[in-house]
Amino acid sequence: MLRVPIAALGISHHLVSLDELAALSATASAVTSALEAHPDVSGFVLLSTCNRYELYFDAPLFHPSLEATLGAIRTALPPERADLASELEVHAGQMAVQHLLEVAAGLDAMVVGEAEILGQVRDALAGAECHNTPGLRRLFHAALTTGKAVSSQTDLGAAGRSIAAVGLALVEQRHFSLAGRRVLLIGTGNYARVVTASLVRSGCTDLAVYSRSGRAERFAASHPVEAIPSDGLISALADADLVVTCSGHQHSTPIVTADLLASARDSTSSLLPVLDLSLSGDVSEDAAALIGVDLINLDEIGAHAPASQSAAVLAARDLVARGVDTYQHLESGRAATPAVTAMRSHVSQFIEREIEAAARRYDPATAAAVARSLRRVSNALLHTPSLRAAELARAGGLDDYQHALQTLFGIDVEAHS
Repeated sequence: MLRVPIAALGISHHLVSLDELAALSATASAVTSALEAHPDVSGFVLLSTCNRYELYFDAPLFHPSLEATLGAIRTALPPERADLASELEVHAGQMAVQHLLEVAAGLDAMVVGEAEILGQVRDALAGAECHNTPGLRRLFHAALTTGKAVSSQTDLGAAGRSIAAVGLALVEQRHFSLAGRRVLLIGTGNYARVVTASLVRSGCTDLAVYSRSGRAERFAASHPVEAIPSDGLISALADADLVVTCSGHQHSTPIVTADLLASARDSTSSLLPVLDLSLSGDVSEDAAALIGVDLINLDEIGAHAPASQSAAVLAARDLVARGVDTYQHLESGRAATPAVTAMRSHVSQFIEREIEAAARRYDPATAAAVARSLRRVSNALLHTPSLRAAELARAGGLDDYQHALQTLFGIDVEAHS
């Protein structure tokens, strides 16, 4: 098994409720602040979505890093939720690599093969720019590469349905075709773009967007939607055939409450489907009790998610296995870098001294020719030993290689950071 200083700590919808995931998601800012300055954590990337809460961290010293990360999460949770920290699963080394590649491939999602996960992995990496490490960047880029391969080369990617698509399909099954309907979208985050695209593909041309944070105008400027003013929510709810909420933010109170809906709709209003795609719940739970409202949330969407074809899943898992092998091959070879660098530095000292001597002894043109010749010969001589170092690193024989360098040439190799 590949020894890499990468570990993951997290949990998904398979083991806890969406409400518990929302509580974990709310710790992001506090956990980030706690870990950024922690001496036992070299770097970290937080992947928090409606399906999962996972923190990947660089762990040169595994147990201190794990305790630091777990402690930061436990401290950030409210006291009544602190027991969630004991539910978190640990993936270390190669298992963490495989898990992330499976996640990026869509194999561990609520809707297997969902389209949004690649963007979420990419956003997690971008959001960690100030506190990640080269090792974490390489891991996440490997995951993105594998996810793209699954999306383009398998039926899982070609037919993968997003959470939004499953939710909208439920609306069509229960109520009406979406084409030509008046839809109110609440929220302007990254997921709102996915929802808007799904609605347009379904034939919706009468779309409106409301944002409690005042971003509706900006969103409407780049999407085929009408911006609803800050004081226009009740009117927009009254006119809507369908409401889709996906704010993507944590709120102290729901955006859409039972009282708000009751104010906007009366006994003569048609039944209003409300599709709540937010993790924290943009719609209050008591809204589901209203006679004129059909509330569809993430729990219900997960229960109706279609089973994927086994052939597509097997093909995706094969690509994940290849991705893990490729990552392992490249990372294990990187362990030889300090030895190769030390060897080349040792040889270059002699080469540069000879070049300096040639510069004193010959005219500039001749000295330049000698320099080119010496560097060409040294590169040719060092090529095979460099390749051999990488091969031995992958086979577990790097210690012998480094010992030989010290014995034959007196070269001491510094530890790989």
